[in-house]
Amino acid sequence: MSNLNTNRINLYDDLFEKQVVPDCILKIGYKDNDIILYSNFKKAIEQKNISIQIVPEYLNISYQDHLTSKVINEYRLGYASKLKGFKDIISYVRSQYGKNSKPIFKNIKRLEMCFNVKYVFYHGEISKAQYSILMKALRDMLIKRFQQRNDANYRLSEWGKLVDSVYKLIKLKKASLFVIYNNNEPIQINVQYHFKDILIGSIASYNIDYQVFGLGNTGVYKQIEWCIENNYSIYDQGHGDLEYKRRWSNLIYNFKHHIVYSKSDLKSKFKANIEVLKVTTKAFLRKKKAVETLKTIKSKFSRESQDKTPFVKSFEIIELETITDEINTFTSINWKALEYQFLVKNICDFLYYKFEHFNDVVVLQHNSESEIFIIKGKNAYQKVVFH
Repeated sequence: MSNLNTNRINLYDDLFEKQVVPDCILKIGYKDNDIILYSNFKKAIEQKNISIQIVPEYLNISYQDHLTSKVINEYRLGYASKLKGFKDIISYVRSQYGKNSKPIFKNIKRLEMCFNVKYVFYHGEISKAQYSILMKALRDMLIKRFQQRNDANYRLSEWGKLVDSVYKLIKLKKASLFVIYNNNEPIQINVQYHFKDILIGSIASYNIDYQVFGLGNTGVYKQIEWCIENNYSIYDQGHGDLEYKRRWSNLIYNFKHHIVYSKSDLKSKFKANIEVLKVTTKAFLRKKKAVETLKTIKSKFSRESQDKTPFVKSFEIIELETITDEINTFTSINWKALEYQFLVKNICDFLYYKFEHFNDVVVLQHNSESEIFIIKGKNAYQKVVFH
């Protein structure tokens, strides 16, 4: 008896995040050249109906000989960078941003001027202890970032499983962590997956106190730089229509949905036609933005989005030419202590706009009015009054 159960597959997740290729696929290659990324020499499968969603348009998929497919546009965009032909990251940024590339270079230069910055790619080797520290830091960053946006993040609900799988894939060089450090503190972390010469940017976040330095763009810059230096063809940021993805991508593509079925089995064809109707209807709703609207409504009631946005103290900035007249009414504090973490964003802003260095910062607290602080650098001073 024919096996007519429809097997549903998310190709993007299976291929990149799980590093599993469905048995029905015979070959995977690039659509615009003859390069083959995967060939299947396994025995033909009995499964006759497979519904494969989120197939990147730039990939050419061929199926086992007894199967054929109908391809439907999902009306979901993917964002990627084609890197062949670029000699370095500077040439890519200039080709993408043109005259507007200056802020990208400026923010990287300013970051490196204000902090003791390290860029580390963990690809193959990382201790379990260091990995655990970084993934905990990434989770904390995601929670704060999405609370700031008053949005939900589905990754947090499956975090334990994600942590286990990514570590195993890093050891196999099928995943990596990219980290920006200030001294030994991670301030921006990215999880990537590797499939042949494609790097897939999957999960990224940064310490929002450092937001003025544009760490999100710096993370993308450094990953594309790594790709070019290591002869990768594509840096893929996946789906999710965000402005920074559009700016960085020279390949904005459609995701396709493949309905795979038997060429010779009438029941398989009939079942495939029903699946085509379902997928086409959903694609139509997505085109009309109904799917996104429903997801937005659902997110309002999700656990993450129910968390209250952290309380942020209001404050006033007063520029100072000197602190000679006030110095005796203030006392130096250890601003890196947990109780003073609310000051870090003000300090980062101070460093950025005053061209000061992290190691030179001294913070003074008023002796009688505990909500008044002075941030002191080598050449600049600033009073912060919280309300």
